[in-house]
Amino acid sequence: MYVIKYGIDENNIDVTHVVYNKMIKKNIIYIPDGDGNRSSYFTDPVEYVLKSVFIIDPNNITTKYDHTTKIYIDLNIDKIYTNKEIVPAYIKEIHVDYAEKLSEIHKTLKIHFGDFSQEYTEQMMAIKNLTGDEKVLEIGGNIGRNSLIISHILNQKNNNNLVTLESGSNIYQQLLHNKKLNPHLDFFIENSALSSKPLKQNRWDTSFYDGGVLEDDYEIVKTITFRELQEKYKIEFDTLVLDCEGAFYYILLDTPEILDNIKLIMIENDFKEEEQKKYFDDALLERGFYNSYSEDLIIGPGNLRKNFFQVWKKKI
Repeated sequence: MYVIKYGIDENNIDVTHVVYNKMIKKNIIYIPDGDGNRSSYFTDPVEYVLKSVFIIDPNNITTKYDHTTKIYIDLNIDKIYTNKEIVPAYIKEIHVDYAEKLSEIHKTLKIHFGDFSQEYTEQMMAIKNLTGDEKVLEIGGNIGRNSLIISHILNQKNNNNLVTLESGSNIYQQLLHNKKLNPHLDFFIENSALSSKPLKQNRWDTSFYDGGVLEDDYEIVKTITFRELQEKYKIEFDTLVLDCEGAFYYILLDTPEILDNIKLIMIENDFKEEEQKKYFDDALLERGFYNSYSEDLIIGPGNLRKNFFQVWKKKI
């Protein structure tokens, strides 16, 4: 058995039990790099100091691994690998490095009008939660950063069941351009907002249109109902990806049946008010969903910063 400690030479703690209980899969241990990642498992024995992992092998030999090192221990053959060398493919399939996986996907894609550094959390949620078998409705595609990632994941299984809604006419053209930049990807784009009522829009501000005079900078938005969307694309969606500037609150009021067949939801909680977020949460809980992942918004605009990024899954 390996003994594993965390800290600095003169001050470290034994974290063996944590590693064997929480960081092992198929008899292979993975210890991430970075003090932030490690301390989330091990606590922080020496604050404000870069720490290392000390591994004492079965022969009582101690090896020190600094904060830049990812550590893999195959207990089946008593061998340690790190990211400083070639890690066997079978290990990387068991302990997926999602940041590395996403970076590799980026290399296969082209994008204009922005880059993949934005909406990074949403992309990470996609690669961590999608298997490729899903039937996805993305509401709020923007220029397609996450759309391209989702399409790549689905297309690996010859699945093109992705419809991306983008209501802004100018942004839609940019999204369409980026889709054409990547002709190997197969998915659908709809230049509409999901609504049974007329809508008007000014950039990211969308509201109901009563037929009166349009204010400056507003435009009429094309709309499509959920039933029309299903009939047009012949897809029974089971996954929602939501980045629609709080509009899903109104969509849910207008079309509660949108959740009937849904099993997975990835969302930016860009609701305008806390009450709207609560309504959304309650609707999911009543339908047997649970929150599997949450992350706060640190940088960028947002009315609700706590648990801004979330993944919800339907209980099986």
